[in-house]
Amino acid sequence: MMSGNAVVPEREISIVLDTYPHTRAIKEGQIASPGIKLNFIEYNPINKAFNPMVEEQKFDVCEMAVGTFFQALDSGKPLKLLPAVMGGEFHHGSLWYEPKNGALTPGDLKGKRVGVRAYTQTTGIWVRGVLQEQYGVPCDDVTWVTSEAPHVEGYVNPPNVELSKGADLTQMLRDGELSAVIIGPKQGNGAGFTHLIPNVDAASAAWYEKHKTVPINHMVVVTEKLIKNDAAAVLAITDLFRQGIESVRAASAASPQAIRFGKENVWDALELAIRYSFEQKLISRVFKKEEVFA
Repeated sequence: MMSGNAVVPEREISIVLDTYPHTRAIKEGQIASPGIKLNFIEYNPINKAFNPMVEEQKFDVCEMAVGTFFQALDSGKPLKLLPAVMGGEFHHGSLWYEPKNGALTPGDLKGKRVGVRAYTQTTGIWVRGVLQEQYGVPCDDVTWVTSEAPHVEGYVNPPNVELSKGADLTQMLRDGELSAVIIGPKQGNGAGFTHLIPNVDAASAAWYEKHKTVPINHMVVVTEKLIKNDAAAVLAITDLFRQGIESVRAASAASPQAIRFGKENVWDALELAIRYSFEQKLISRVFKKEEVFA
């Protein structure tokens, strides 16, 4: 019989998370759960952790781009999603062109070449969805030029995707080899490029008015092995994310917030991202909610 003073060993969990305001307290131990010891493994950039998690389930818990997760789920990888958003934003401002090469509008992209780091990149999924929905530019009407191969092994890019491995997409845009490129705001502004979508804020607001959600880029996945072997630990870890997000989230913010927790708060965006991914030939079918979450 175990004595009343016996120490119950902590459950050790290997975990990969980037550092954000909503994860800092978890990583530093201010938000913790009795009986759970989180062993953090650092990756910089964080996307370098995605492949070992998808292909080897190298960690128990790992931050992951939702586009990568959908493809992993589609290929039968034993991973499930926790309902905690690590990062997201409107992506109308992620599409840029070089004004020195001539004026351009979203509708002009039909038949053109557009650069994106990888066709499977989650930001690209959202931008292509916006182009089709709001500007009538179907994904298939553009040639997508990528500098990286697909992020999940075994996936084959559609025929209108051209891999130029290691290419400098911003230089290709300057040289006129591309009509536009999908990159982040800092990179685009720093290069002196111009937003291809005019009135970014108004366009984002119109998209939000229709969908009532904010696009999600990164969430957190957990292995099915951990779910099976220690469901209580998964619940405890999920609650740590709830506490971390609630500790920094403005309770009465007027503007839509990307960082949020709970299936009911994330499903609208995920359902839309799944539909976009299916339409863009990234996944073979549309997933149901019960297939996605731990």
